[in-house]
Amino acid sequence: MKDIITNNITNTMKNAGKDAARKLEVRGAILIGLLLIIAFCAVPAVSAGAYTGDATQLWEFKKNTNFIDTDISHDDTFVVTGGVIPKVYLLSVNGNPVWEADVDGAVNGVSVATAGMYTAAGTKKGGLYLFDRNGATLWKLTLGDNVYDVALSSGGTYLVAGSDDGCIYLYKNSGEQVWKKKINGNIYGVSISDDGSIIAVGKREFEVSAYDLQGNRLWSKKTPEQVLDVDVSPDGSVIVAGCSDGRVYVYDREGNLVWSYNIRMPVNGVSASIYGSYIAAASDDTYTHILSEKTRAEILKVPSLAKVRGAALTVTGTNLAAASDDGTLKYYALPITYTPAPEATPEVQYPNQPTVPATAASAVLEISSAPSGALAYVDNVYKGTTPVVVTELTAGTHSVTVSLDGYSSYSTQVELSAGRTTSVSASLAPTAKTSPVTVVTVIAAAIGALLIFAVGRRDN
Repeated sequence: MKDIITNNITNTMKNAGKDAARKLEVRGAILIGLLLIIAFCAVPAVSAGAYTGDATQLWEFKKNTNFIDTDISHDDTFVVTGGVIPKVYLLSVNGNPVWEADVDGAVNGVSVATAGMYTAAGTKKGGLYLFDRNGATLWKLTLGDNVYDVALSSGGTYLVAGSDDGCIYLYKNSGEQVWKKKINGNIYGVSISDDGSIIAVGKREFEVSAYDLQGNRLWSKKTPEQVLDVDVSPDGSVIVAGCSDGRVYVYDREGNLVWSYNIRMPVNGVSASIYGSYIAAASDDTYTHILSEKTRAEILKVPSLAKVRGAALTVTGTNLAAASDDGTLKYYALPITYTPAPEATPEVQYPNQPTVPATAASAVLEISSAPSGALAYVDNVYKGTTPVVVTELTAGTHSVTVSLDGYSSYSTQVELSAGRTTSVSASLAPTAKTSPVTVVTVIAAAIGALLIFAVGRRDN
């Protein structure tokens, strides 16, 4: 009897030990799982400059033509396109047609200013057109036999055009010619920064160059093949050239080659987002290639059913318009979740940026910020990135807003006087970054605690 009792006690103790070990194992596994959940939640879902998947087509506009070019207004509210049929089409950013206008021939190049106030077009019959926001023709000029490309500054103050007569033309929106510069050759691509301080030119004769607002050549670079298109980033810090051999070249403002990428098929159109963070390249291979400055490589291919002739990115690079040979204009939301903050880009002083004097009939506003590279708005209309000079403003009170990702917005009211220049300097304060995983972590911890509690109740 004594042996039996002893054995029972021994077995009970062994079983109790096993149960205790099992409880520790279960609780330990739960704790390890909980720690893994917390660790997983603590990792950001997407790093700076990353993308998360495929592009999402938001709408499509189709005509029985071959679209050649497209552009998005600097405030991301309007999209313009044109092609073989002699018409220019303006649409809202939602894809709704706003107006269409007749021109004298097939459309080579188009550009639209902020809020759709001005739209420009160049044709294969040498026509240079400027339309108002309702599609009425403000004026039309003939430049040579073929106007290959056009570009408006963000507010539509300046219009640059390139022609087969070997000349670059700069006009005001009034139709007044600011200057005409003979550089010989066929000028396939032109572009202008938001503030008009730098103009890019691409030639069939294997050359890309840059000019200031006064028409002075800043630099010129030879390329291995024809330059089919150029673009200046909205802030003027980057110039992109797309070539017939499939290469995309990225230059800084001073003309230094920063990086390049080979798509291996002709690049018909290029577009750069602010700071040159993202670049769209329209190609003969029926794709629009999205390149990242951070990786200096392709991060996404957006397919079409025909050769892509024109591409345009919004200022932040989060949306894309692509015009193709099958008469289709498509508008996409790109899976880009974060635009690199300008503090990651060394601040550059631009000695060639012009100071535009105020006239007796207008006021001038100079907007700067610390840090620079912020989006500047006057009366809720996008005017470019800081530092920026806004011309041809009326005398009186105007609202100024300066915003930058990761910083608190700055807003103020300024009183402008005709014939005078007023300066606004915005000091932007960094916003507190609240991690979105905090709530998830707390929930995970609560679930883990409940599981441990439940196991303890069951064991008891």
